[in-house]
Amino acid sequence: MTNVIITHIKFTSKLKIGIFCFLLLNVFFVYAQQAPHYAQYFYNMQVLNPAFVGSKSDLNAALLTRRQWINIEGAPETSTFSVNTRINSGFGFGATVISDKIGLVDNTSLNFDVSYTIPTSEFGRLSFGVKSGVAFFNNDLASGITVDDEIYASTTGQYDNLGFGFLYSSKDFYVGLSSQNLFESPVFRLQDDVQTVKGLERGNYFLTGGMSIELSKFSDIVFRPSTMIKYTPTLPVSVDINANFILNKKYEIGVSYRHQNSLSAMVSLIINEKYRIGYAYENYLSSIGQNLNSHELILRIDLKLERNKRWLNLDCCSF
Repeated sequence: MTNVIITHIKFTSKLKIGIFCFLLLNVFFVYAQQAPHYAQYFYNMQVLNPAFVGSKSDLNAALLTRRQWINIEGAPETSTFSVNTRINSGFGFGATVISDKIGLVDNTSLNFDVSYTIPTSEFGRLSFGVKSGVAFFNNDLASGITVDDEIYASTTGQYDNLGFGFLYSSKDFYVGLSSQNLFESPVFRLQDDVQTVKGLERGNYFLTGGMSIELSKFSDIVFRPSTMIKYTPTLPVSVDINANFILNKKYEIGVSYRHQNSLSAMVSLIINEKYRIGYAYENYLSSIGQNLNSHELILRIDLKLERNKRWLNLDCCSF
């Protein structure tokens, strides 16, 4: 009986490593990419995948701000706030506010997430999530055009958002699939005598995966590789590969490579296992972007809730 259990554990470990390697190998079959919103997305997976809501037995809140292409007027600026928790029945609940500004376009969205988690084994968890919300946009086109024509008038409005997510996780492995903006939603319209021109918010699809590997029990070093593949119809595919190291459960350092686009360095401080302060510096690899860089800050709070420990008390292995 003991031999059977040991064989099963070895097979499961090989399967996890095989799946994660498959995700990494996808990188070499991708020829272009679209830049994702964040370098430190793995600290705030709720934004990408609603199935991560309630994946920890805590009340989690995160505040992130990102400034791209410093000293360039109209460069992208993004800020997010998210909060989530789970209850004893296996349901997770959360909310996210995202403010995104680039040039003359402002976009603010409010989303609510709900998930349900099913135990598949002693350590395995399968989660399903749904994201629903509304986005408000303001396109101040008039301020950027000097021609006196009503076609260039500023526009405001709103549109609905719907997304889904799946997540399989254990104490040292996770893989997720998710989508945002399932429906193409109009962002602005310009009307003239001939035709109507529409700006569209297209759907985004994410494939994510990661592992947690204890390198040394004596020095307490944990290696956490992860990857994200993002696909948007009619746009190039985006691929991120990340390598992070946690030292003594207090410090974390890492690097992130975005395929043919940028390289990021990351560092974070973990205080009392409750608070995380992280910073990322991103430098672009193209000849055009050599003098451009981006800065990103994140503050995350994890509060322990005794009432949640009675249900699925094993946290997801994500960051």
